[in-house]
Amino acid sequence: MFVENLIGRKDTCISFYIYFIVDENKCLAGVFWSDLICIKNYILCGEVLSADATYGTNKYDMVFVPFTGVDHHKRCIIFGAGLIGDKSIECYTWMFKTFLEAMGGRQPRIIITDQDKSMKSVVPEVFKESTHRLCMWHIMKKLREKVSYQLFQDEDFKTRLNRCVCNNQLEPDEFEEQWGKIMTDYQLVEHKWFSDLYVLREQWIPAYFKDVSMSGLMRVTSRSESENSFFDRFLTPHLTLVEFWVCYESALEAQRLKQSKLNSENKHSEIPRKTKSNLEVHASEIVAECDDNDVKLLIEKMRDIRLDIISNRSVLANKKDKMKEIENYVGCKIPEKLVIHVPKNPKNKGRTKGKRIESQMLKALKKRAKEKRDIINLIGIVFPEYNNFKAFCTINNIVVLQEHNKLY
Repeated sequence: MFVENLIGRKDTCISFYIYFIVDENKCLAGVFWSDLICIKNYILCGEVLSADATYGTNKYDMVFVPFTGVDHHKRCIIFGAGLIGDKSIECYTWMFKTFLEAMGGRQPRIIITDQDKSMKSVVPEVFKESTHRLCMWHIMKKLREKVSYQLFQDEDFKTRLNRCVCNNQLEPDEFEEQWGKIMTDYQLVEHKWFSDLYVLREQWIPAYFKDVSMSGLMRVTSRSESENSFFDRFLTPHLTLVEFWVCYESALEAQRLKQSKLNSENKHSEIPRKTKSNLEVHASEIVAECDDNDVKLLIEKMRDIRLDIISNRSVLANKKDKMKEIENYVGCKIPEKLVIHVPKNPKNKGRTKGKRIESQMLKALKKRAKEKRDIINLIGIVFPEYNNFKAFCTINNIVVLQEHNKLY
């Protein structure tokens, strides 16, 4: 019934792609599907691809493998999806080859997966033009089960580990130094899991591929969590394949509806600017008039310039060397002293108590209160018998209120 629904979709929509295989018992062993919108999204945003096989889907224990990426709104989008009977090398090989066939043989620049051993051996064989990286979120998610309960509850340990692992500003030697201190301080030098991760450090630590754009798929934990929560809405073990397909279609339509709303908002709204410089205003006007190919060409040229700068940059050991490199790149030295000019129109904000510059309104209120006090004191001098009475004065008249009588 499930395969029949997919075949029926193919009959009504020529651009819908479906391919499935059966085993020797004529049972479904694998199926992959994608439509025209998914393929178009892959052509536009498929430089970084995420293949996640950590989802259990239904009562038949088939593995759900979604192929996802990040669109121009920095939101996750689906390029295609499939089901396989198990996590064997044969199933992964068939799934990845079918995906590439559906996408016209176009390989991603980077593919990100979990630590599955079978997948790790298949990716280099199928995605020969792609760089393989491991998902940091899946690795750090295993921390709870790999360390003791007491160590996992240690906030200082988790803070130091996250700062070491997730900091993309560190150089490789700085990362290795911090990692070694953490392993020594918490007696984890002989820990097998951490030792294995250290061997694989070049595949998941940002310090080793700072020059590679990952589209946030690997480094941003919140994006991986949102992606998992999106699929968890329709991945429950009691669903049949038909029920799974209906839930998948509903979730996919909701995702595309959200993307359409964001596209409409961007089209009819002005891009917020970070500065008021004429250069940024002029650049935003040019980009708004360009088509997708022009913008893509601009991004590629900027990426080439960035890679050229990074390739010519030497590996620096300390902050002094970094400061010297900045000075050489800018073309001038950092001044030892800074000359601060006194502003012509000083602001009130930031002054200490008692030294704050009074505003014109505050001066007027104080002057008005002083005039009232002078008038009340004058009434007390002229009419001593009314010293104990309350007085109220306004700008144009004076009214003295007595406890039982009125004075005009």
